[in-house]
Amino acid sequence: MFKKILIFLMIIIGQTVLSQHHKYQLIASNKSPLILPKQDVFQKLDFKLHPNPFVGDLLNFISPRSETKEIAILNILGEEVFKAITLNNQIQLPSLNRGIYIVKLKQGNYLGLSRFVVP
Repeated sequence: MFKKILIFLMIIIGQTVLSQHHKYQLIASNKSPLILPKQDVFQKLDFKLHPNPFVGDLLNFISPRSETKEIAILNILGEEVFKAITLNNQIQLPSLNRGIYIVKLKQGNYLGLSRFVVP
């Protein structure tokens, strides 16, 4: 019991010290606090995909931002199946297996996720 309390206190003290350092930002959640370097903290990006469900080989993005788009498509297991960097609002996808995917779009300090269906 004493060992668990000691470990808990060490974690809390370490997080407090790191969060006070100017390079880090403390992000608290209902489960446990998370400390990330400041450059890894993103603002929410709202974007739209079409067509969704996906038909054909071209996927279109509607985003309010104009920076370079870093696009990653993840399968349901979180494995990256496609990645691209483009200025265009449209990408050509290789043939994907039927299923549900997650599209991760990063533009500058903005990051958005969207569900993507391949029938």
